[in-house]
Amino acid sequence: MNRTTTLKSHYYYDEAIFAKEVECIFKEEWLWVARSEQLSKQGDFITTDVAQFPIVLVRGKDNILRAFHNICRHRASKVELRKSGNCKQLVCPYHGWRYSLQGQLSNPPKFHGSDSFDHNDHSLYPVNIEEKYGLVFINLSSQPKSLIEWLGPFNNVVGDQYSDDFLFHNELKFDVHANWKTYVDNYQEGYHIPSVHPQLNRDVIWEEYELLNSHDCSIHSVPEKGGSDQPGSFGWHFPNFIFNIYGRGIVYQRIDPLRPKWCRVIYNLFRPPDISYDDFENNEGKYQLEVSLEDQELIPEIQHNLQTGIYTSGPLSTKYETGVAYFHDLIINKINRELNNDSNNRGDR
Repeated sequence: MNRTTTLKSHYYYDEAIFAKEVECIFKEEWLWVARSEQLSKQGDFITTDVAQFPIVLVRGKDNILRAFHNICRHRASKVELRKSGNCKQLVCPYHGWRYSLQGQLSNPPKFHGSDSFDHNDHSLYPVNIEEKYGLVFINLSSQPKSLIEWLGPFNNVVGDQYSDDFLFHNELKFDVHANWKTYVDNYQEGYHIPSVHPQLNRDVIWEEYELLNSHDCSIHSVPEKGGSDQPGSFGWHFPNFIFNIYGRGIVYQRIDPLRPKWCRVIYNLFRPPDISYDDFENNEGKYQLEVSLEDQELIPEIQHNLQTGIYTSGPLSTKYETGVAYFHDLIINKINRELNNDSNNRGDR
C-alpha cells in the first residue's frame, strides 16, 4: 500500500469530479446491469439508466442478447419507455420510428427525408454486452477488453462459489444519501465490524481480516469463529461490483452513482435449488439485510461530515485499510490516465 491518507473530502461531493468519474470510469469499465433470466426469451427487453446513460437490453430473434443506447436516431426520444416486457420490434413513441431487435431502422414511412437520407445509416447506437454468473454486464467504451479478462482473479473466486443451477431469490434496493465512493470505502475494510456489525462480529475474527488487492479488485477473507457457519468470503471489483458469501448461496451487489451526494445500492441474492425460499430468507436473506441496514445508518452521517468543510482527509491503517487505499489510488490513476490520454489524442502538451 502506497497511500497512507484518504482522498480529499471534496472528492465526495464535487460536481466536476463526479462528471470526471462518469466519463473516465463508468464509461470505461464493465458494469453489472441485469440478470440473464430477465432476458431469457426472444423479444424480452429491459431498460435501465447506467451512469446517467439510458440503455435498452433486448434478446433478439436469433437468441443473441444485445444492448443499445435507448435513444432514437431521429429526435433523441427514448425508443422504449417501459421498464421491461416482450416485443417484436422497438418502436419510438415520439414519431413511430421502428427498429428491429438487432437495432436496425426500418425505412420510416412518410418521413420525406433529404436525398442523402439512408435509413440504413441510422441504426441504434450499440453497447458492448456479455453474460457471466447469471448476470448481464455492459461496457460503454468503444473497444473494451473482454469481460473475463476484466474480471481477472475475481472470476476464480466467484467461480468457486457460483453454480449454474442457483435460483434467483430476491432483490434489495436502497437509495442512500451518500457519494458512491463513501459506500465503497465502507465495504473495503473490516476495521468497522466490531463497532457496526454485532452479528458479523460474533461470527468472524475481524482482527484477521485480510485483503488481496490486485488487477483492479480486492479479494476479502476472514476466518469464522468456532460454531459459525459464515465462511467470510467477499470481493469487490472496481468500480462498483461486489459479491458476498453468507453461509449458502451468493449475493451480488453494486453501488450505482446517481448524483454526487446520492447512490443506489442493489443486492441480488441467489440460493441453491435444494434450499427453500423460507429457509434461505430466514437465514442468509435476513443476515444480508441486517448488515446492509447497519451500514446505511452510518454512511449518510459520514457523507454529511465530508461536506462540512471541517474534515479534509484522514490517516489510513496499513494493516486494516489497505483496500480503501487501493480503491483511492485506482480512482486517482483512472481519472488521470483518461485525462492524459485525451490530451495526447488532441496533441495537447
